[in-house]
Amino acid sequence: MLVFFLSGPSPEDVARLKTLESYFYRAEVEIGVDGDLLRVIAYRLTRFHRAKPYPNAEAVPQYGVMGIFKIEDAEKVSGITRDRIVNDNWAGIKAGALLLRHYLDACGGDLVCALEMYAPPGAEKVFARDILMLLKSGVKFPVLGTRPHPDIRIPEYLMEVENGSGEGLLACPPGPEFPLVERWVPAHSSNYTSANRPSDYPINYIIIHTTQGTYYGAISWFQNSSANVSAHYVVNSEYNPSDGAPVGEATQMVCHKDIGWHAGNWTYNTQSIGIEHEGYVDENGWYTDTLYRKSAYISRMAANTFGFPKDRAHIIGHVEVPGATHTDPGDYWDWAYYTVLVNGLPSVDTIVDELSQGFRKYGPSQYWYYDSANGYGAYGHMWHTGSWSGVANWAKWTPNLPYTGPYEVFAYIPAGTQYDAYVPYIVNHAGGTDTVWIDQGNYSSEWVSLGTYNFNAGSSGYVILLDSSTISGDRIAFDAIRWSWRGSTVCGDKVVDDGDAGWSGFGTWTLSSYSGYNGDYRYAYVGGAPDSSVWFSDLGCFSGYVVYAWVRKGSNRSTSVHYRIYADDGVRDVYVSQYSATSDTGWILLDTVCADTLHVVMYDDAPDGDVVIADAILYQRDTTVNCSITSYDEAAYNGDVNLTYSDNKVTVMVPYPQRVILRVYSPSGRTVMSRDLGEVVGWVKVPIDLPKGVYFVRVKGRTLKIIVR
Repeated sequence: MLVFFLSGPSPEDVARLKTLESYFYRAEVEIGVDGDLLRVIAYRLTRFHRAKPYPNAEAVPQYGVMGIFKIEDAEKVSGITRDRIVNDNWAGIKAGALLLRHYLDACGGDLVCALEMYAPPGAEKVFARDILMLLKSGVKFPVLGTRPHPDIRIPEYLMEVENGSGEGLLACPPGPEFPLVERWVPAHSSNYTSANRPSDYPINYIIIHTTQGTYYGAISWFQNSSANVSAHYVVNSEYNPSDGAPVGEATQMVCHKDIGWHAGNWTYNTQSIGIEHEGYVDENGWYTDTLYRKSAYISRMAANTFGFPKDRAHIIGHVEVPGATHTDPGDYWDWAYYTVLVNGLPSVDTIVDELSQGFRKYGPSQYWYYDSANGYGAYGHMWHTGSWSGVANWAKWTPNLPYTGPYEVFAYIPAGTQYDAYVPYIVNHAGGTDTVWIDQGNYSSEWVSLGTYNFNAGSSGYVILLDSSTISGDRIAFDAIRWSWRGSTVCGDKVVDDGDAGWSGFGTWTLSSYSGYNGDYRYAYVGGAPDSSVWFSDLGCFSGYVVYAWVRKGSNRSTSVHYRIYADDGVRDVYVSQYSATSDTGWILLDTVCADTLHVVMYDDAPDGDVVIADAILYQRDTTVNCSITSYDEAAYNGDVNLTYSDNKVTVMVPYPQRVILRVYSPSGRTVMSRDLGEVVGWVKVPIDLPKGVYFVRVKGRTLKIIVR
């Protein structure tokens, strides 16, 4: 389990960034170099941290806040020693500004020429291109962000991809071997071993590395004849700063057939493809969506090409290589997210998790942290950040809805007292936009209603959560959002088979053509990396259902297979035997539930047996199941808070100033709406648009029963 108890930006970090801001302004005034240009270079090369040489780095060493590559030039031009450049922020910024001023003068004021001189050898074009693109579009960053410069012109030759975009495709050299890898830059021949893989050595692994430097520094270093190191790929961490959408870039430097020198273990070198990722093991913020998604594409393509499983036994970190002296990729590398990306993000209609295609997070990556054991879904995974009045980080959930009409929207709030922020969920729907404030500290491992709204079918609607809160520094959880259909779809039995749109397999599930439901099923071996299988779909309405699993039993099956059923009346863990000496096949009863969505997860965590089977799940409607709650009082209480309901409004009479939270429940106990009214007094009217049914409104322990005819 790995939990980061960090949030950002902290007051200390904000103070540090503001001090740096004053230094950039001072450098602009004293040295005459554009402050936005200095900030963009520092952001791209160091994320405003002080870079220093590392003994095990696989990139050209860099120095100071400005990420200086050519330290001898900087010392000569500025008169500042490299120790001061590394250890003093003002000295590092001043030295970088003076070096850039020197290069501008040498280039007759030509910015492109000066940037190419600032870059390490062999990475001049790509560095100049990236700095100009960032300068043109601007950088969104707390305190040190830069404004867009739309007048910046980027020369066409900088935008030309070096033997990429399919040129020389599958012919290495002269080009990259996978279609979406942009660039081919060959490593020096003294840094790898020529071979004829997989004929002479099988390719069984992907090894994940961190450069301890930048993309440009790694590209330059692998071309240096004295490096004695190389990897097959180097991956860029940058994103499109205009909207945060991943654009990605990877450079291939060693052909697959050849042996890169990256693992520190000859056997693993011969059997692996090495992927270097720019960044630093001890700094959060380098492993962006851009980097993860491009790297996962390479891993997925390699596994498909060479036939090894896409799992954690075959996709490993450098630290996991036997005899490794390196610690990369380190604790900031999110293995759960990366594994899901390699296998393909699940696409679901009505639940968008932070591991779904419809989820995207924005803002500075160093202020995003993940919790690996405290979220919704099979991986128990979620992201979090801290509140910040400037809205540094935010996220967006976009579903692919099957129908046009009313949906109730829910946010999943995970367990943990540290997630205590009072935050705004912005719901964009067919009728406009509503903002619903939720106090995450009031909930634990539960779905919280954001209200019912009309949505168009497809992906035009969405939910946004900002990192703003009433108290700066609160920790905010970003997990799953659910859209539950509230229209007039006819209720009935529902079956979701393995391979259907509502099924997702996480980990390694092998398709079997033996007789299962609809002719096949999936199976996984118990042990090793955990696997899970998820079935999800709308049921059309809230009702009682009997839940079954289709299983082809066998003599190698587990006798204790773990199913978890998520229902409106609670979460159930059910253990059933899939063992039989006679290969029985059919439906196995799991449980009876009250629900409006089909949601079952199965795990391969059984303590015995060789195989678990994932096939179809059936929810069979049973109207005899009692899904009502009748214990609430029929009338409003008289006391310090009074409730009434009429004309689609709940009226609350509050006799003295106090904070009031209003909640509406269905008879099953499911939360329909939760509104924090804040500090109020007197008569407060809250509009509630409810479909026909029975509801219960609670304020400060007072309950009112509402019957909507």
